[in-house]
Amino acid sequence: MTGRAATPRQTPQQDRLHRRPRRPPRPPPRPQSSTERLARLLYGALGPTTLVFGLLCLGTVLEQAWKPQRSWSVAAWLLIFGLPMLLAVLSRRVPLRVLRVIALAEGALFVLLLMFWLTERAEPLPAGADIPWAITLTGVPVMAVAVTTRDRTAWAYLVLVCTMSGLLRAATSTDPSPVLVGVEDGLYSFLLLSMLVGLTTMARRSADKVDQAATIALVQLVDHADRLARKHERLTIDALVHDSVISTLLMAGRGGTPVPVLSRHAADTLVRLDAQRAPLPDPSMPGLQVTRRLQQLVAELAPDAQITSNLPGTLTVPALAVTALLGAVGEALRNSVAADVREPVRSPVARTLTVRSYQGGIRVAVHDNGVGFDPARVPAERLGIAQSIIGRMERLSGGAAAVRSRPGVGTEVVVSWTPTPAAPAQPVPALSSAPPTPPRPATQLKGVTRLPKALSTTILMGFIAVHALLAFADGEPLWGLPYEILGFVAVSAAAAWLTLVVPDPVSPRNAVMVLALCGLSAVATAFPVPPVGSTPFAHWYLGAITMMLVVLAVRGRPGFAWYGYGMIMVISIVWALLNGLSLLDGMTLVIRHAGTLLAGTLFAVGLKRSTQTLAGLNRERARSGAAAATAAAASEERETQLTRVNTLARPTLQRLANLLKSDALQIEPTLRAESLLVEATLRDAIRGRSLFVEPVITAARAARIRGVDVTLLDDSADRPPRQLAAAAAIVAAQLDALTRGHLIARLLPADRPTIASIVVDAGEPRMLTVTPDGLLQPSL
Repeated sequence: MTGRAATPRQTPQQDRLHRRPRRPPRPPPRPQSSTERLARLLYGALGPTTLVFGLLCLGTVLEQAWKPQRSWSVAAWLLIFGLPMLLAVLSRRVPLRVLRVIALAEGALFVLLLMFWLTERAEPLPAGADIPWAITLTGVPVMAVAVTTRDRTAWAYLVLVCTMSGLLRAATSTDPSPVLVGVEDGLYSFLLLSMLVGLTTMARRSADKVDQAATIALVQLVDHADRLARKHERLTIDALVHDSVISTLLMAGRGGTPVPVLSRHAADTLVRLDAQRAPLPDPSMPGLQVTRRLQQLVAELAPDAQITSNLPGTLTVPALAVTALLGAVGEALRNSVAADVREPVRSPVARTLTVRSYQGGIRVAVHDNGVGFDPARVPAERLGIAQSIIGRMERLSGGAAAVRSRPGVGTEVVVSWTPTPAAPAQPVPALSSAPPTPPRPATQLKGVTRLPKALSTTILMGFIAVHALLAFADGEPLWGLPYEILGFVAVSAAAAWLTLVVPDPVSPRNAVMVLALCGLSAVATAFPVPPVGSTPFAHWYLGAITMMLVVLAVRGRPGFAWYGYGMIMVISIVWALLNGLSLLDGMTLVIRHAGTLLAGTLFAVGLKRSTQTLAGLNRERARSGAAAATAAAASEERETQLTRVNTLARPTLQRLANLLKSDALQIEPTLRAESLLVEATLRDAIRGRSLFVEPVITAARAARIRGVDVTLLDDSADRPPRQLAAAAAIVAAQLDALTRGHLIARLLPADRPTIASIVVDAGEPRMLTVTPDGLLQPSL
């Protein structure tokens, strides 16, 4: 009997090895900059504007089609009309470089179209239809080029196409003064488009500034989060070292603690150190178990203390909060016992521990009637109260602590934890010990809606000069001159008011005043105009008022701008009906200005929305960057601090923990000496952090072995001096020279004239200082 051998089943690990490797996840999309978002916004705004102007001139395109090749005229219109529409459709979808190519193609094709018309069709067009359709679309390629290129190129292109359009208007005009008509047309186009180009230029500059400010703010925010995370982790490890490691080493070095108790303390300390390296999820602990943990702590540290508790069985406390409470209460009990040993009182000290439920959490009060102390006189380098009690509870979300004491009266330490409601997401992940969150990155495109004073004043002067030419250079009848003067003065006053007086954004009151002046100008100028036989720019006031409405729109009042447009539409219709024309004739006068106002409105509304979106994106970018920096810095700092502590203290702690297994009755003198030496070194690392560098570490250890009392302090507030290496070398040299006595080396705050002070007492006290240049000098 034969058969195929059964294939052994693969283990899950083997199965994973034979699977096809997964593709790495795609990186998140790069956030758009302010400049890129603005460019896409303006490209998108070209679409509706082009649609209005393109459809308005479509009939003229067909009428003015070039007879030899009629299809060429339609093709030219399709290109000039279609490319901006394509820009608008693709503005959110394709890379910016593709949009730039399309915009430059639009600008180049428009120049070629004007050149063709000037060289091949420079002849008068039929009367009443002598405006080439290409001139109607001049603003579209100008804006496309302004968005795509830098300032000088945009302004040069504006001058070029306005000059060419003026020449073309003069070449095709049937007016008796074609050159004047061409000059007027070219100047008006330049005036109107210069305002739009100026706004585009200002918007781009402002976007560049926002990008730079946001980048700087992001770097500062990430650096701030990094420093906070490192400080948080450092203080957490320092508190653990002070409460567990140092206290265990002190008990071993001073003697008097039973070996089993000391060995168990050392073993528990090693477990806590290991737990810090790989923190576990934070479970909750019932109130009865919290009480038992406190009772065990009291039995170990102050067996004579009385503890009372009324914690309900339904109360649950996060394990993180329990750990902080036990650490703070333990430090309070150790301080109380130590104070009684240093300064014994005649009667026995009574110690009480009161545990109560408090605002949904827990409150523990430790009280004694011992010698007490003055909290204001506690040196800054003493870490027991500042870090192990108050600092530990402040770093705990919902934690609080208070220490009250007076000499001869006793001491009370109150620590508590209360659950905090869920808070909304912050730009920086909240660290309970962190100061207030720094200001958010700049995200507003400020200063866009108001041109620089020099440019705005120049445009105002150009506005008055050009419209004076349009109003008075065409030889209207003298009987209508007073009305035309009134209309010119009214619209000029509106322009001056908006440019020189009205603040940004325009208030409703000022907007109404501007509309009133524009309405006065339209009424005064329109009604004297005859229905037939008028000059080419008889209705010049409509273009002037449209410019005022565009300014209102881009300066925060688009609604008022369109109210004004409705006003001049009504005035034009009334004028047409009073002169025997149709309703459509009145609307035709104004409808072509809708594209200009639409462009300004889209610019204003789109810019506002883009700014709001950008603000949200920058906040999210800052939040993500700060969160990533916090996580990375916390992990790195935790590993650094734990590596240092384990290197210094783990061998000694392990020997202490093994005492229980060896049935030793007392600690060997060498182990006691080693414990005190390691304890002093750990205090250097906490209190004199910036000075805890080589060669100071080695010199301090050697000096202590010789019997020198060494104290290292750091008051630089995490701002060590530039000449720290020189100061460390000087401190090490002073330590190497001592065989007895004591030395106190202190790094001073950054605002002091010296960077460090050294007090040496080896029989005769002397004080030395270190200059900012890193030089040693005797103190005066």
